[in-house]
Amino acid sequence: MRSLFALFFAGGLFAQDPGFQAQVRLVVMPVTVQDAKGRPVDGLTEANFKVFDSGVAQPFNLDTFGTGVAPVSLMVAVQTSGLSAAALVKVRQIGAMIQPLVAGERGCAGLLSFSDSVVLRQPCTRDVDALSLAFARLEPRSPQEGHLLDGASEAIRLLDARPNSRRVLLLISETRDRGSEAKLGDVIRAAQTAGVTVYAATYSAFRSGFFAKPEEVQQPRQTRPLPLPTGKPISDPVGQSIPAHTDAQATNIGGGIGELVRLGKEKTTEKLAQATGGAEFSFTRLNGLEKAIQALGEEIHAQYVISFMPKEPKPGYHALTVQVQPGAKLRVRARPGYWANVTP
Repeated sequence: MRSLFALFFAGGLFAQDPGFQAQVRLVVMPVTVQDAKGRPVDGLTEANFKVFDSGVAQPFNLDTFGTGVAPVSLMVAVQTSGLSAAALVKVRQIGAMIQPLVAGERGCAGLLSFSDSVVLRQPCTRDVDALSLAFARLEPRSPQEGHLLDGASEAIRLLDARPNSRRVLLLISETRDRGSEAKLGDVIRAAQTAGVTVYAATYSAFRSGFFAKPEEVQQPRQTRPLPLPTGKPISDPVGQSIPAHTDAQATNIGGGIGELVRLGKEKTTEKLAQATGGAEFSFTRLNGLEKAIQALGEEIHAQYVISFMPKEPKPGYHALTVQVQPGAKLRVRARPGYWANVTP
């Protein structure tokens, strides 16, 4: 096994210049290779790949699940707005799938939720029961707000603190942000800097309401926010569920109207996935969400992991390109770039 992850994020490269230093960590890039039907392509070697950093060819190491890769650190960020009540009926049931299918026996998985505030429900753990319980306790909070970018930002911060791992964020949410303070560009840059790959399992709050039974949907529970150590608001993470007294369609009709108004806005989840080499899945029913989790796990555990130390560690953004031979009919997905830190 190569010494790739003995070096993972260790030390730094420094480019000297009268005005700055560019500090670049080892660049680690998970790469998904699929055939024309979307099936993983295995058996490729270093000879099949070419890697370019801002147009400059790079020597690199290639690792696979078979040769040894770092374990997965996964954070799942779930939208818990009141209009998400019908979707949460499905989400609460998939906690037991996350660890075995996505994180794997060597990895860990954590859970946070976001509505009008961000709640850390379960730090990254290998305990399937603890994670399942955290999922089961998810409930709708505030009526409308869904601070997707604030939730993603906090998840990325938590993942950045986990060394020697492949960092993955799974968003289970609507496709668009509702009221975050964080900006999309800043969150993308943070994810690229930390080497976090963002995936999303998305739903329409409007459509989800028509596939939930009235007795399954909960009313939003209002709570007084408490402060996070980072200065962001956090709500009480554990509370008792309150049965809804209106039908599921009525619970989500307001959200559906709001969604129609917001269709012209950029799809936040799509932008995050594209900028980090991830992917987006959509679901309406429980089996659709289960298939999304299964597909995510299959992709992560079939990925090739490329690592290299940049030849020219200049400060700023570096565009990445991966070529695979033979390239005919192959689909290649990897993060499009990374940021080299700049210090005075």
